[in-house]
This record gives sequence, C-alpha cells and structure tokens, in this order.
Amino acid sequence: MRENIKILTENCCDRLLGFEADQLLREEYFKDQFEPLHLEILNTPTQYKIDNTIELDPENDFKSSRIIFDELGNLSLTQANDRRLWVHLTHSRFFKYTKKRWNIGSDSSNNAILDRFHFEGAGLSTRMRNSISRLWWAAKVTYDANRTNPYELTELIWRKQDLFMNLVERSYGTYPSVIYGFLEFYKEHPDLNDNILRMLYKGLNAMGGVLVLNLLTSDKIKEELSKLLRFYSTRDT
Repeated sequence: MRENIKILTENCCDRLLGFEADQLLREEYFKDQFEPLHLEILNTPTQYKIDNTIELDPENDFKSSRIIFDELGNLSLTQANDRRLWVHLTHSRFFKYTKKRWNIGSDSSNNAILDRFHFEGAGLSTRMRNSISRLWWAAKVTYDANRTNPYELTELIWRKQDLFMNLVERSYGTYPSVIYGFLEFYKEHPDLNDNILRMLYKGLNAMGGVLVLNLLTSDKIKEELSKLLRFYSTRDT
C-alpha cells in the first residue's frame, strides 16, 4: 500500500539538532523507535508517496538505493535537497534501518548521528551522508533509462565505497556524462586498484581546470581517462 510521506517543520529539524547538548534527546537514537512526540509534522500534505511495506537491506547499498529510487524517482532536485523530507524518513520510517546500517549505539559519536540522521552542512557531501538521501542521490546520478538495465551504473558505483565518494561528492558529480564515462571506463578496467583510481580522480579534477567537463560526452571522458591511465602506467614503470 502506498502512503503519503509527511515532512517535518524547519523548527523541528532545528530542535532535533539539539541532541548534541540534550542527553535525553540523544538517548532517543539508541531506542527501537524514535519518540514520535519529538517529530513536528508540517500540516501541508506532500505529493511524495512510498510503499509502506518495503524494507531496506543494511548489508546491500545497491539494493536499497534501487528501492528508494524506484519509490521516489520523481522527486525534483529542489525536493531532493529538502532536509525536512530526509530527516523525517531517518527518524521514522527508516529509523531502524539507519541504526543498523551505521551501527548506531550508545558509544556512537555525535558526528555519526549528525551525519546519518540529519541533513546539515554545505556542498554535495551533505546529501551523501544522510542515510536515505545518499541512496536516492547515488541512483539519481547513475540511473540511465536508455540502457537495457537502467541501474547498471548504479550497481557499479556501489562496488567500492571509495568509488562512490570520489565520484558523487566532487564537483563533477553533478555532470552525468562524467559519471557515466568514468563508470563505463571502470567497467572496462575492473582490475584497477584503489591507488590508480585515486590518481584518475585527481587527474579528472585537474582536467576540469583546462576543459569544460560538463560539455564533454561520456565517450570523450573515457578517452581522456585512457590517456591518464597510459600516463600513470608509463610513469610507474
């Protein structure tokens, strides 16, 4: 059954941030359910709907990412950057999932709780830390309806945590052709080790100072990555 997703008020999101100074509020994160009395819901209904029977897998980010995007793939970019949505989902519908996925317990740091339950900060990394928004955004930047398997690149980006962080959290993470090109290149070179991949991220970033990356096709990105790989391979021999 699909049901409307409610969102929190801005004031509620701000109050929840008080867990760092309020020990009783902090302890709510260690219970089986976050006390609904702490969650002030905006009265205005939303158009977001989600199947209330779905379950996310704390052991499989790709599977969970696909589920969330299947459910909420029609969010606008503005809606997908709305902390009131993601903070409500992590404190209600996916509270248990978030705790289990990130091993949240009484010994967890305030930063761990802030990162995984809240939606605070500046830049692309903000939406990649929240337990649920990261799943949606990873699928958003990799989903390709023109492929036989639209989630082919989504699965690739979840294969390595380092791959996810260095592609999606950088400035070029907003350019589909760059993401597609890099992941297609990785698919063709699955044996690249983490050290080489990091050099490719760095090289791609430097390339952005010379070329307008968002104007390049995915094939051109692959071509440039091939040049970088040859350069690094030659340098190390």
